[in-house]
Amino acid sequence: MGASGGSVAGCRAILAELPSRIKKTVNIELDTFYSRKSELLKSSTNLEYECKLATLEMLYVWKCLTLSSSQAEEIIQTVNNRPQDLSPAALAVSYMLVGLSWRALENPLKAEQAFKISDTISKPDQRDNYITVCVLSELAELYHQLGQEDKSLQLAERAQNGYKGYHLENRLYNRVHNLDIS
Repeated sequence: MGASGGSVAGCRAILAELPSRIKKTVNIELDTFYSRKSELLKSSTNLEYECKLATLEMLYVWKCLTLSSSQAEEIIQTVNNRPQDLSPAALAVSYMLVGLSWRALENPLKAEQAFKISDTISKPDQRDNYITVCVLSELAELYHQLGQEDKSLQLAERAQNGYKGYHLENRLYNRVHNLDIS
């Protein structure tokens, strides 16, 4: 999880500047996401961990997260040593990343377990409810890969139809609605 780079002090300085640096673009959804993350991280007592987590989360949202075996193992190790006082949203993202890591390491049982933990933690009424949609789509894809079509279709339908108006809905629409499970 070395993608965050820099020191905690450097991260705090960047976070302090971030709201003024965000250009008001046509993508208000992402502007709002970045601003909100910045505000949450400024007051974090676990800044180093949560900056790493936010970096990986954004790579995932932008479909740029590809994990080698060593990166997957590093994520699992980092999450296993996570701070104990994380918000439910940060914990849900942590377990989603662990699920992605186990899937990259070709361990579908542990991936399933991590995705289910993340789904249990993330609440549809939370401000970060897009996490639930992501986890459901990842779990549906995993079940499809395992040949468990009934479970896969059920979760895909839940992700596609059960969540409207969630944070980052436009950004994740294609990911959720293009699940290759038919």
